[in-house]
Amino acid sequence: MEKIKIHFCDFWRTHTYENDFFVNILKDKYEIAEDDKNPDFVICSCYGREYQKYDCPRIFYTGENITPDFNVYDYAIGFDYIDFDNRYLRVPIYHFLSKFTPKQPMPQKPQKREFCSFLYSNGIYCDNIRIKFFHELSKYKKINSSGRLLNNTGVKVDNKTDYLKNFKFTIAFENSSNKGYITEKIADAFLAHTIPIYWGDPYAGNEFNPEAFIFVNEYKNLDEVIEKIKEIDNNDELYLKMLNAPKVLNDKNYDEKLIEFFDNIFKNKGKILRKDVNKGWYKCNGGEFYLYSGARRKILSKFKNIFLR
Repeated sequence: MEKIKIHFCDFWRTHTYENDFFVNILKDKYEIAEDDKNPDFVICSCYGREYQKYDCPRIFYTGENITPDFNVYDYAIGFDYIDFDNRYLRVPIYHFLSKFTPKQPMPQKPQKREFCSFLYSNGIYCDNIRIKFFHELSKYKKINSSGRLLNNTGVKVDNKTDYLKNFKFTIAFENSSNKGYITEKIADAFLAHTIPIYWGDPYAGNEFNPEAFIFVNEYKNLDEVIEKIKEIDNNDELYLKMLNAPKVLNDKNYDEKLIEFFDNIFKNKGKILRKDVNKGWYKCNGGEFYLYSGARRKILSKFKNIFLR
């Protein structure tokens, strides 16, 4: 097998070479070696600027709602629907974090489950619809919140799937709404056999079956969403029909696409395509601009008319 030297940098704190999803996908075809001295390629994310130390081709990966800057990176993998020859591939993060093999038995008596879960820590870098919906739906029934955000149970959750399986519904709101930006939140709910109340990617219905979740984006307002939840909550037949509906509309073959994507990159070993104009500035969809430093991000501006290449 061909040997490829790669250095991973600027990922989240728990990321390691051993658990990296790209290595696991490519290891049957390539001999992937970790090398921080003289790598053939750097694979970097959005939580730092170490990538600037390396002159080899850079492959950017983001699990955040961030549009890659191709003046800074040679290739990128992210959420956006971008057509940029062979330099970009869309692979949502849920593909790496969740597999759709059920981990819990399908409940047959939903009335024995608690009403709804809310499991979040982030209440700052997110749209305020998340907190607003929590308070509005709480007027109907208690929502069990066991994350750091709005915790009302005193519970510390160690296993997300084991926790979510105890509820009929799960609030699965993204940090923001943008075309293509869909994370593990809806997938985790499916794996626990709980119905996601989902808000986020307006095109989520192209990937997941709308008959299997409550698609908040499709409703005129939150009052309509809550009325639908009440209807399903009080009708076991309707609830079980939604719970048993197929989840994924079709197989996107993301692993095959990733292998093809990296095949093309590795064939062009050493070829630099970036222009290095912006030196690590990122545009977050929704109009906010961030500079990442380690695991912290500083909001620089919320004005959409700021020039950024």
